[in-house]
Amino acid sequence: MVVRHVVEATNVGDDGYVIDAFRIKHGVVRAGKVWDLAGFIDSRTHLNLDFADHRVKECIIVSQFCKYAFVKMRDNGFVFAHVKKESYQHYGFVDIDARRMEWIKRCRL
Repeated sequence: MVVRHVVEATNVGDDGYVIDAFRIKHGVVRAGKVWDLAGFIDSRTHLNLDFADHRVKECIIVSQFCKYAFVKMRDNGFVFAHVKKESYQHYGFVDIDARRMEWIKRCRL
């Protein structure tokens, strides 16, 4: 299973760029459809100029955020929308290890 960054078609401008980068989600795409969806991206990791490890640069365009929604395709594969440079900000250092430990503690509850 490959988790991808996905964006609704209504959030993509005519220029092929994401309009609101805070409205990007994680999703699994299979057989030309959204197979599963998770929450919106975290701007501290995905749109942070100070944290390059998981910066979102492009997203697969989907018809809507729901299971089995169609994915925009061309003959050679997915259609992507790109994130504008001005969508990125300086959010500072991100302690991934501390975040991971907090997540693990929450999952054990």
